[in-house]
Amino acid sequence: MKKLIILLLTISLWLPLGGQPVQEGQQIPQGVVVYSLPRTCIRIVAEAQYTLFTPGPYARYARKYLGIDAGQSKITTYELSRIEMNPLLEADPHSLYMVNLTQGRTEPWFLQLTSQGLVFLSDMHINKENNWRFPVADAWQEVSDAGIIRNLKEEQTTLYRSQLTGREISAIPVQQTHLVEKTQEQRAEEAARKIFQLREMRFAIITGDTDAIYSGEAMGAAVEEMRRMEEEYLKLFLGESVTGKTHLTAEVIPNKEQTRYVAFRFSETDGLLPSGDIGGRPIILELGAEKEDMAPGFYADESRVRSGTRLYYRQPAIVVVRLIDGQKELFQARVPVYQKGQTLNFIIN
Repeated sequence: MKKLIILLLTISLWLPLGGQPVQEGQQIPQGVVVYSLPRTCIRIVAEAQYTLFTPGPYARYARKYLGIDAGQSKITTYELSRIEMNPLLEADPHSLYMVNLTQGRTEPWFLQLTSQGLVFLSDMHINKENNWRFPVADAWQEVSDAGIIRNLKEEQTTLYRSQLTGREISAIPVQQTHLVEKTQEQRAEEAARKIFQLREMRFAIITGDTDAIYSGEAMGAAVEEMRRMEEEYLKLFLGESVTGKTHLTAEVIPNKEQTRYVAFRFSETDGLLPSGDIGGRPIILELGAEKEDMAPGFYADESRVRSGTRLYYRQPAIVVVRLIDGQKELFQARVPVYQKGQTLNFIIN
């Protein structure tokens, strides 16, 4: 705030005329600079960690063949993991003032304020586009047994052909082998059998109860490969979980009267949501003003207001900002909020 006041005071040293408020619909003369008083925008960046669970194709047979329970439905869960809050200073489009520039010169203060977005020329058009950033979780990935468990099996059937011997007809059995598709339960049973076989083989290698001789890196590589294969088979029963993080940025511009705002919403199943989406519970931004005495010297003598040169500026109010999720406080900080403070005028002469 001190830097802003110094800049505004610098303006006054170069102005032959005092600042004047800009009224709605007022025509701005040529060569006049329109500047804005500052306001505070509170930017909140929320991070949520998500978990996508995809069940395995053999989930319903996990209890029967492995003796364990497995989830059988797709589930997405979210959890708030981090909150950041930053106050930003920007020009207030509802508090505009105009002043005359010194003829033939471009003053340093004008360039400084323009770079900060606090000064706008009368023939200038500046459009700042603000977009919500929505979180996007990873896509679902199905767990498949393709390429792991054979889908076909051989079956033998006995057919009979007739054979005439003399006057008698006898049936001669003929064995035929053909491929049939396994049922899902049959594939699950085969996968469970392979899991136990891998465990027995790994135990035999570790304990040395095997005819094959493993030593050094060879033993470690064999055990690791069996562990990897077992995980592939287990995934068919237990499914797979994918974790990641999503972010959402919300910006709240406080006003003079209101003290509570819905910054964004959150749902354990849908994650971070904008404030207007009723699918999640509201995360509240609460502003409580601190009572502090005004510093002396900011109020001009009323007798000089009508005749002296005035420069308008804004003194911020220091507020306690709290981010609340139900009864839980997520964040608290002291923030200067300019638009909740007072608009003052400084007498130059």
